[in-house]
Amino acid sequence: MTPDRDARIAIAQRIAEAENRISQLRDSVMRLTSEGSDASQAQETLRTVACDLGNLYIRQNIMRQSA
Repeated sequence: MTPDRDARIAIAQRIAEAENRISQLRDSVMRLTSEGSDASQAQETLRTVACDLGNLYIRQNIMRQSA
């Protein structure tokens, strides 16, 4: 594999992992909220992971444009 292809695959894997983590965090936030618990830490982590995911989408787009 070429370095560019390896990098694109690595970004795609990180995107999939981030999307899965976001799904888990959303479930946790909903569960904690429905239980009446403090969900602020889970919400902050969700915002951070969502921001990271956005950055990964940008990197992926840049790599596609430069290929």
